Amino acid sequence: MKKNFIFGIIFAIFILLSNVAYGQNNICGRWAEKISERVVMDIFSNQNNNEYQIFITWREDNLAQKDIYRLVAKPTSNGDLKYENGIHIYRLFDKKNKFEDKIDYTNGSGTIKINNNELIWIDDKDETKTEFIRANKDLTKDTTIKTKLFSITLPEELRGFYEVKKEKEKISIFHKESKKAGFGGFAFGIKVYKNPSDHAVLPGSRKLGELTDKSGNLYDVVLKHPTDVQYDYTISPEAPESFKILYNIGDSINIQGINGSSYYKNQGMKGEDLYKNILEKHITAINEKWDSSKLEKENMSYMYNVIAQTNKNPLNKIGYAYYDVNADGIEELLIGEIAEGNWKGVVYDIYTMVDRKPQHVVSGGTRNRYYVCDDSFVCNEYSSGALESGVRVYNLVENTNELYPQVNFKYDGYSNPKQPWYLSYSDEKWENVTEEAFNERKKVFDKYERFDFIPLSKFSVPSNNDIKKN
Repeated sequence: MKKNFIFGIIFAIFILLSNVAYGQNNICGRWAEKISERVVMDIFSNQNNNEYQIFITWREDNLAQKDIYRLVAKPTSNGDLKYENGIHIYRLFDKKNKFEDKIDYTNGSGTIKINNNELIWIDDKDETKTEFIRANKDLTKDTTIKTKLFSITLPEELRGFYEVKKEKEKISIFHKESKKAGFGGFAFGIKVYKNPSDHAVLPGSRKLGELTDKSGNLYDVVLKHPTDVQYDYTISPEAPESFKILYNIGDSINIQGINGSSYYKNQGMKGEDLYKNILEKHITAINEKWDSSKLEKENMSYMYNVIAQTNKNPLNKIGYAYYDVNADGIEELLIGEIAEGNWKGVVYDIYTMVDRKPQHVVSGGTRNRYYVCDDSFVCNEYSSGALESGVRVYNLVENTNELYPQVNFKYDGYSNPKQPWYLSYSDEKWENVTEEAFNERKKVFDKYERFDFIPLSKFSVPSNNDIKKN
């Protein structure tokens, strides 16, 4: 457990804010100390809570002792990364290359500054300042695990804390100590799928990118985390720190295509690459002032006609946003009205990807408005009169354009003026509840995403030169 604790209090990570010139996606990976390259820094992102894990160590082999730093850092308002409770460990090796970790301290603090293509590590505890540049990939002997199509690489600092299981085009990483204690110990897995429908139904799965093999076949590369049933530990303060490190590293693990295959991180996931034709169609509809019947025939909200009739520049009043509604790693397209107050974030059309093709999900209107709520639900506010209104809450089913009902809330003063509050977990059976019970259940979904939609007037399709450049 001592090694667990050591390994645990994850050390170092960071996220770049938008005002930092070097983008956050470029930070992950390996860096080397600028002058001699004797010290290496490995950075891994944790997308779930906006942190990065950082491992810093000496790269030489055959040493009797290695210094290892483990940090967890978060961004500040000026774009620097700050960390506290940093761990410094002495890793002691015997003649058989077995090691034991001894803690020097666990109260380290400091800053990582981003300076163009360099990182500057300032450690307050040791009173040191070290500059890092992008490292040569061969600087340390990491563990590379291969299938026929791809490989993943785990840093040398994690050696001894995990076990590997390979099944065809799947690699699973297990927390070694948990497994020995009789638990499952599953931390994360990486697998490729030819058909999106094969992984869409799997809980705990999220797409990371796409891979093309030497024959031109396309695959989704998917990260799998343990479900609640598979957890030996929840990701909480009670979980062993080494388990949390392995769990979080899956988000930014180094993946490479091999044997003629090529891996493309984030491909087939970003809205700007997926929905160009849909946005162009909406712009055409608004410019040509399609009437309500034609809009509805084309699975588009009639509200675009209303806005076009009442606004001189409707393309400035209607906007779009990309957002991963169902947390499968693939962004949806949301089109709505640029407004303030309760109307801010209202969505008139939702599009998603089904078998790698864009599909329409639903359209809304004035008395039938849609919002994204509580990060990953779709909420439908409706009104049937002065004394009847409600909210329907849905999940967007992965790799389909289906909204699956979760819970319904209804205020019905027509049927029951004295106690008009109702809950339902189906469209057929309603439960009459008190106002207190109604509000207590509903408040979970009261957090709406108030999108700052990009006006359609600012949408432009990349030129051929831009596409080639990217």
